[in-house]
Amino acid sequence: MPQIKVEHKYTNDQLMRLLEISIALNSTLDLDKILTYIIQTAAEVLKCEAVSILLYDPVKSELFFAASSASDPKQLSEIPVPLNESLAGKIFLENTPLILNNVEKDPRHFAVAAQHVNFHTHSLLGMPMRIQNQGVGVLEALNKRKGVFTSADEKILSIITSQAAVVIRNARQIKDLELAYETTLEGWSNMLDLRDEETEGHTIRVAELTSQLANKLGISGEELTHIHHGALLHDIGKMALPDRVLLKPGPLTKDEWEIMRQHPVFAYNFLLPITYLRPAIDIPYCHHEKLDGKGYPRGLKGSEIPFSARVFAVVDVWDALTSNRPYRPAWSKEHALDYIREKVGTHFDPRVVEAFLDIDRGMIC
Repeated sequence: MPQIKVEHKYTNDQLMRLLEISIALNSTLDLDKILTYIIQTAAEVLKCEAVSILLYDPVKSELFFAASSASDPKQLSEIPVPLNESLAGKIFLENTPLILNNVEKDPRHFAVAAQHVNFHTHSLLGMPMRIQNQGVGVLEALNKRKGVFTSADEKILSIITSQAAVVIRNARQIKDLELAYETTLEGWSNMLDLRDEETEGHTIRVAELTSQLANKLGISGEELTHIHHGALLHDIGKMALPDRVLLKPGPLTKDEWEIMRQHPVFAYNFLLPITYLRPAIDIPYCHHEKLDGKGYPRGLKGSEIPFSARVFAVVDVWDALTSNRPYRPAWSKEHALDYIREKVGTHFDPRVVEAFLDIDRGMIC
């Protein structure tokens, strides 16, 4: 192995860059953004061709490519990396950094991945990602553009890696928690469908279409996630309604309607204490409000109604009208669209209806 030149002095620019990386890594818990940022900035700082992040799967006891600038990460993610037959595995198991400037000649080189994406690795600087005694994965810098990887490069990568391990661990835990929440929310909506058979399947349908419509209206990221959650939970307040009202086969009396109109308030009181779901509360609380102020429970008008609730209201009515009910058959698509057009400005937001009508007819119908 070529002699490694020892360098431990860093320029002010390098130190400032490391500080910027630290701040950026701690500014988000979005795992995809974190992984993308790490591989881009590490490649820039270390002046190498590519950077790969391999994370440990404790169930399969192997590593997998979570991100890489060497190739399409989706291609690489399909290739399991064995711990005992790869350089990354050696770094992970031994918890020791590795500098190797003749990779392709090393028998531990896992050539399968390189061949799969047609990327040739000549030099490598690998760093284990570990928090206390828990292995997170491996960060690899590949192919130094000029010269060879040095101990100074190793020190820089160790600084990046130590912080990356923490934020990746935290982001993965958040992602697992979000998945658990999503499963719980769908379970709640399914419980309501089981109780109110006439709306079976309604919740999942309107949640999917509301997300599509909101995205068309320019909503994305966390806001879109909150809207999806709100749509899933839009009728959660009905769980508090007595069967004599919710399941009554005929028309409701005036008193029964007063009870029915309380379900958005029940939803608000149920969801407000749950911090994670608080940003999704506008749809369950406000989706029965109308632009002209004749909705319920608060009689909000126009822009007083949260935009997410205005988006959802169109989808909710659309799905209700085009679904069979015990008291009437489903309306035709054309009849339902005519009704929605008719209610623009009184019930529905014109901008939302315009976007809804602009959705490809095959997607709606």
